[in-house]
Amino acid sequence: MMDFKYDGGGFGKGGTVTLTSDGNKIAEGSIEQTVGVRFTMSVETFDVGEDTGTPVNPSYDVPFKFQGRIDSVTIDLKH
Repeated sequence: MMDFKYDGGGFGKGGTVTLTSDGNKIAEGSIEQTVGVRFTMSVETFDVGEDTGTPVNPSYDVPFKFQGRIDSVTIDLKH
């Protein structure tokens, strides 16, 4: 399970992420900033492992659910 405690103070601020498994904390870390906009399920989405919006590749139709295994996801917000 992932828990995110937002630092607050407007859009795009950071927070603390805590990962737990079976009730045990397995990792915790700080995120300096988040995405400064909101995503909606009715138009485009921020999907991992499933595409429910516009396909990134014309070779498949949405909704498309990835059938493989995702071992990690890295989001780098630094430019």
